[in-house]
Amino acid sequence: QNPAGMSHQTGITANRELRSFLARAKDGSIRLMKISIEKEELIYSTSKTPKGSWEEDYDNTVLPLLDDKLPCYIIYRFDSKNSAGYEWLFIAWSPDFSPVRQKMLYAATRATMKTEFGGGQIKDEIFGSTQSDVSLSGYHKHVQAALAPAPLTMAEEELKLIRQNELESSMAMVNAHINTDSRSLTMQGVAFPMTSDVETALVSFRNGSVNYVQLSLDLVKEVVNLATASNIRVSHLISQVPSENARYHLFRFSHTHEGDSIHSTVFIYSMP
Repeated sequence: QNPAGMSHQTGITANRELRSFLARAKDGSIRLMKISIEKEELIYSTSKTPKGSWEEDYDNTVLPLLDDKLPCYIIYRFDSKNSAGYEWLFIAWSPDFSPVRQKMLYAATRATMKTEFGGGQIKDEIFGSTQSDVSLSGYHKHVQAALAPAPLTMAEEELKLIRQNELESSMAMVNAHINTDSRSLTMQGVAFPMTSDVETALVSFRNGSVNYVQLSLDLVKEVVNLATASNIRVSHLISQVPSENARYHLFRFSHTHEGDSIHSTVFIYSMP
């Protein structure tokens, strides 16, 4: 079961003293508060007042409150505000050597504690089992990891590799030296030979005579054929894509960026 679902089953809520403290602790006078679970209640443990900025206060106030054998919650105040007031960091501390029952109890009550405090003011949340996890350095790493792009799935990695190979093949076709005496020219990644029409069109593309070349594969004859070669506008590119057959497209996208003229070669593989 997830912690959110289990939190309702523990029946643990904040006692009167903690609720009274939470009601007056959000005015900026408190830098952090530590909350524990005792006798099936969420209780106030201790609090610290600010001395400097939130980063200056962090390690000096958070780390000394961490017991290496007992979990706890620490709610730490940033200096920033939102429409609800000051923003806070919720720290769920659960050391490796704490009793299993305590770990489960705190995990199951975490959602309840955030609700008691007021979720609208919690800007971020971290979980840690070692001090390095919840230190200032650990929190910065947590923020950086959250901002980093998600890792690619296996399918996305395979698609990226396919696209990279196709692009390398297309660049080889455009930049290769065309041997007009040979009709069995092959390039890296291209298994079929090209017809003379393809060779001529690629030379024209490379020299700038045309800005668009479309190629097709003849699977029976095992050759690369020229479908068309012309000059088109980028707005007409989509109309060149067949709706019934796969095609390779080479398009030179001429544009300006910050006053510079740029000519980018775009390789497209279309499959209905």
